[in-house]
Amino acid sequence: MKKFVLFSVVFLSLILAPILFTIFSFSLLFSQDSGVKEFEENFNIRLPRGTVSEKIYDDYGGFHNDGMKLYKFVFTPEGKKSFVSYIEKQESWKKLPLSQAYQALIYGGEIKDFSGNVTGFGGFAKEVGLPKISSGYWKAIGDKSVITARCIDYENLDTKTLINLNSYDFYLAIYDAEKGILYMFSINT
Repeated sequence: MKKFVLFSVVFLSLILAPILFTIFSFSLLFSQDSGVKEFEENFNIRLPRGTVSEKIYDDYGGFHNDGMKLYKFVFTPEGKKSFVSYIEKQESWKKLPLSQAYQALIYGGEIKDFSGNVTGFGGFAKEVGLPKISSGYWKAIGDKSVITARCIDYENLDTKTLINLNSYDFYLAIYDAEKGILYMFSINT
């Protein structure tokens, strides 16, 4: 009886191991890069095949999952042409430089309110490692998973609205035309 049990265990191990290995190999092979998936879901764009993401910064997980994240996307040469061709045709993608509000938030700066008071902002780029990009395109959207972000027009954020925000819940994509690299910055506070 012990020999039969031992034989059965060994026999099943030899048969099940390759089957499980094959299943997990295919799932890893065909699973989508999580950064690419997050970008595509939020910006409603399919990135070109072969796009690779690198997570540069991620401190999400605070209270109510607050934090910041920065991804870098690298394209194949064909993918770069395809992506640039697509965003140049879209009205929602704007040419750099960033708007005054995003410039202050991302790279730091001061903004005057309606009373003439000066308020200092941001500098998130330095904290997360986003380089200064001068040539390319950008697009901002509110984080659809945050109820209050649905009420703010993050695509057209102006300094008047920025001064009155108590929290930030948006995604910002910046395409560096000189290096052919796409960045996605997200923040939830």
